[in-house]
Amino acid sequence: MKKLFSISLVLIALSLLLAACGGGGADDLLSEIEERGTIRVSTDANYAPQSYLDESGNFVGFDIDVATEIAERLGVEVEFVTPDWDVITAGNWGGQWDMSVGSMTVTTDRQQVLDFADPAYYYTPAQFAAADDSGIDSLDDIDGQAVCVGLSTTYETWLSGDMEALGLPESSLYAEPPANVTIVPLQTDNDCFQSIQAGREEFDVFLTSNTVVQAAIDGDVPVSRVGSPVFSENLAVAFDKSSELDNTALVERVSEIIAEMHEDGTLTELSMKWFSEDLTMDPTQ
Repeated sequence: MKKLFSISLVLIALSLLLAACGGGGADDLLSEIEERGTIRVSTDANYAPQSYLDESGNFVGFDIDVATEIAERLGVEVEFVTPDWDVITAGNWGGQWDMSVGSMTVTTDRQQVLDFADPAYYYTPAQFAAADDSGIDSLDDIDGQAVCVGLSTTYETWLSGDMEALGLPESSLYAEPPANVTIVPLQTDNDCFQSIQAGREEFDVFLTSNTVVQAAIDGDVPVSRVGSPVFSENLAVAFDKSSELDNTALVERVSEIIAEMHEDGTLTELSMKWFSEDLTMDPTQ
C-alpha cells in the first residue's frame, strides 16, 4: 500500500512537471514558432519595390528579403500572408500570422495595439507626386486638391493634421499639410498611381513613400515628384499586442536580429539592391 502511494506521488509530480513545461511552451510565441518550424509574416502583394509578386507569382522585394533573413536567423522557414493593410494595423490578429514586415511606421495610435521591434529596419521620406499633365508643380499647388493615399497609412493621418496620432518626432516633420484637401483613400498606395495610369480623373495627386514614387517613375507611369519630402518615417517590424501566446521573447529576438543586420551591413546591402540608396540610417540623428 505504501509502495503504491509512493508511486502515485511520483506520477503526480511528473504530471505537474510536464504540465508546467508544456504550459511554458504553449504561452511562448517564439517557442511555438521554433517548434512549428515556420514563421508566418504578413506583407503586401502590391507594394513594389518593398513587396510584390513577380511574373512567376513569387514574393519579392525589400521587405520580403528582410523577412526571409529574419526567419533564417531564427532557424525557421517563412510563410507570407497578405491581409488588407487596415486589418494589419488594427491589431487583434487572432493568431493568423506572427509578425508584420510591411514597411510599417511606428505611430502613437499603432503602439496602442501593436508592439514594434527596436530599432527600425529602415527609414523613408514621404513624397507627393502628381500626374505630369496636372499642372501641379509645387506644394502650394496641392492646396484644395483631392489627394490619394493608401487606407490607414501614415500619409492619411498626416494629411488629416492629427500629429498626435502620428506621433513622429518634430525633427522628422518637414512641412505642414496642405490646406482644404480632399483625402481619397484607396486600398494601397500603389493603387493611387495605378489609378492615374488607368485614366482615373478623381484625383491628380498622391502621397506615399519616395521609394514607391520612384518605382512608378521607373515603370513609366506619367507622374513626377512635387516639392521636397514632407516627413520621414521610421519603419519597423510589428507584432500583435493581443497575441494569446506571449510575444516578449519573439520581439526581443527579432530586435536583436535587426540590430545585427544593421551592424553587419545586411540591411544596407538589401537597401542598395532594391532602392539604389542606403535608407537604413535614421535621418533625425
